[in-house]
Parts: sequence; C-alpha cells; structure tokens
Amino acid sequence: MKKLRQGRYELFTTKADAIDKFMQMQGPCREVIGGEDAIWFYCRKNGRIVISDPPQSRAENDNSTKLFAEITEQDGKTYVTYYTAFSKANNVVKFIWFAVYVLLAAVSVVLAVTGAYPVKYLPVVVLPLLFFGAKLFLVAKEERNAPNDSDILINELGRRVEAVNLWDK
Repeated sequence: MKKLRQGRYELFTTKADAIDKFMQMQGPCREVIGGEDAIWFYCRKNGRIVISDPPQSRAENDNSTKLFAEITEQDGKTYVTYYTAFSKANNVVKFIWFAVYVLLAAVSVVLAVTGAYPVKYLPVVVLPLLFFGAKLFLVAKEERNAPNDSDILINELGRRVEAVNLWDK
C-alpha cells in the first residue's frame, strides 16, 4: 500500500463518546470516488475507522483508494489520526479475474469451433469478458484519480468529525 496523505483532526469529546457517535454514523456516504464508486463509513468499537467500498461479494469491484483512521487520546485531548492509501494489490486481483474470463472465453471459442459447444451460448461468456476488459482499462484511470479520491475521503472524514464536535449543539 502506498500512503497518499495523512493528518489528524481534534475531537472535543472523550474517546469513548467519539467512538459511540462515530458508530451511530456508520453507513453509506453521499460522496462517490472514481466518479461512480460508492463509499461507506465504518467505525469499530476499538476506535478504528475505515472509509472504503461498501460490502461486496466480488473482489474485482473493489476500489483501490481507502482511508484508515484511529481515535486516540494524547495529553488529555482526543484525536482522529488518519491516512489514505492506494493499494496496487486490488489491481492484481482484477487482472487475475480478467485472466480467468479470457481463459473461459478462449475455451468457449475452441469448443464452439470444434462443435462441442453450442454457438448460441458463446455471448454468455464473451459479454462478461468484454465487461471485465473494460473494467481493466478503468484500473489505470483509478490510479490517476487516487489523489482526488484521497481528498474526497478526507473531506468525508472531516464532515463526520465536525458532526461529532457539533453533536450536542
């Protein structure tokens, strides 16, 4: 993982209270990253915060830019220390999925040509291949957008910190 930006926000409450308030705010965010990818805000009981993709069943849909944060206490004050990171490992997973679909398409074409596979089912394999091929072209775009996506994630955390600081007002 490559760290893009890091910093911290001060909270005007206790660590336990901040964790409780952040946990109440868990869920989808209004902002999107990469122009189309939804993001979710997560806070655990131990004070660790993540802003990333919503829960998904398929790894090839993961966005590679994420925000990680932790609520800490230092010198009687409470802080949220964060960093954003871009993971190239997600891109490797996307390439593996693409290779699987290329292999499936190649096998389907060979079977269709030899007559062992009905030609009418060929689009069922070729269309997912085209879809994931297009997705791979977006991988390069995702890496170019990483700094902008990082800013969006930091701004989302900032809004949530502000909400905690203004909670009782």
